[in-house]
Amino acid sequence: MKTPSLQRTLLRRCGCGVGVLLCILSVSIYLIVRHGLFRELDHSVTQTAALLSKQVELNNGRVHFEWEEWVGTNQALHDDGIFQFWNEATGSTTRSAQLRGKDLPKFCGAGDEPLLQEIQLPSGHQARAIGMRIYPFVLPAEVERMRATGEITDPKTQPYILVVARDTKSMYRVLNRLRWVLGVGTLLTLGVGFMLIQRVIAVTLRPIDKLTQQMEQRAEHQLDAALEVPRSLPVELVSLAGNFDRLLSRVASLRERERDFIRHAAHELRTPIAGLMAQTDLALSQPRDAAAYAEHLRTCRKSAGELATLVKRLSALSRVGPSIHPLSLESLDGVSLLKECLQPFLPHFHDRGLRVTEDFAEPVLMILADRTLCKIIFTNLLDNAHCYAAAAGEILIKGSRQGGILEISIANPAEDLPSELDRLFEPLFRRDTSRTDAGVHLGIGLTLSQEAARVMGATLHVRKTEWGGIEFALKFPLSRVD
Repeated sequence: MKTPSLQRTLLRRCGCGVGVLLCILSVSIYLIVRHGLFRELDHSVTQTAALLSKQVELNNGRVHFEWEEWVGTNQALHDDGIFQFWNEATGSTTRSAQLRGKDLPKFCGAGDEPLLQEIQLPSGHQARAIGMRIYPFVLPAEVERMRATGEITDPKTQPYILVVARDTKSMYRVLNRLRWVLGVGTLLTLGVGFMLIQRVIAVTLRPIDKLTQQMEQRAEHQLDAALEVPRSLPVELVSLAGNFDRLLSRVASLRERERDFIRHAAHELRTPIAGLMAQTDLALSQPRDAAAYAEHLRTCRKSAGELATLVKRLSALSRVGPSIHPLSLESLDGVSLLKECLQPFLPHFHDRGLRVTEDFAEPVLMILADRTLCKIIFTNLLDNAHCYAAAAGEILIKGSRQGGILEISIANPAEDLPSELDRLFEPLFRRDTSRTDAGVHLGIGLTLSQEAARVMGATLHVRKTEWGGIEFALKFPLSRVD
């Protein structure tokens, strides 16, 4: 399948639009000229017929054609005049010299009205003709004569049919020439228009080409560098370039996090591995009894356990984004589940002098959630409170319903908080104080907790307390509360 081209598409559509417009204009011009020529021709034929109808007089009881007397002096009528009279009473006919003894089609309008129509001349040419019924014109002197003699002749008793025609051969020749001129002119204009449109489109798209070259020439270490947006870049594409810049920044940020992850993982793995090797070397440095070897093996097992924990956390990190656990939603008592997770941490809190205060608005807070995911969230939040709370402080655990939201929160005193608390949820984000932890804090616990909450339809947020501490709030919307 051919890759679509913006330039070709614009050229094709603009060219088709211009072509259709030129065709419409050419047809309009042709029809206007044709209508004008036919109107002038009809006007000329009508005037000639009106003039000839006035030249039929009743004189001395006979019809007299005055045009026969001055046709020789009127060269235009002599050369181009094509007309014929029919006496409906006698059947006699009088015709112009141009007919050379041949007859025109005989017709007239209903009710003595003139009628214009296309006819064929005896020569075979097409002509525009008018047919009308006329009556002889009676002069006042002839009226006096008829009164004096008593011979009254009514002009209505001698009707004539007059047909006047004008050959349209020359007019159709002009129209045919006009068609050729308009057709050739349309094609030439369309060709020139295509070249101009192509040039305009090429110049318009040049900033996009420059932007494309920048992206193609960008090296790996320049991913986070902003694009140089050309000044001539259309305003519609400026936002696109800005969004692409932001996308590159995110890519660079992800790559930086990958590098941090590798560095941090290497640092964390180095400690238990070094301890494991040291204990092994120490155990093998001299012969020992079974009890001494058992002590060294227990130390090695502890180091191996730390390594297993690290591997487990790293494996969990690789699943951040998609669902980290098959969902099994059920009706749970959030208070009981939180207390169950709290029990293993109570000795550690006591060792650090931390007091635990529980403040639940109701003894039972039912939620619709996944038990395993809730344990992951509660365990991570309690572990963070134990590791980062200031010594001899207070851990405040609360649960309540507020405006259709069920909220369970864990707060603790904290120092050295980042300016942007939401960064705590970023993968691999760790405060400097966590570098000295026992190899189990990789900065992914809160990331996993927030993702687990999202999968269940809940939210996990962080905020500062009024007394300078930090509080993590897990909220279930009313639709997720049983």
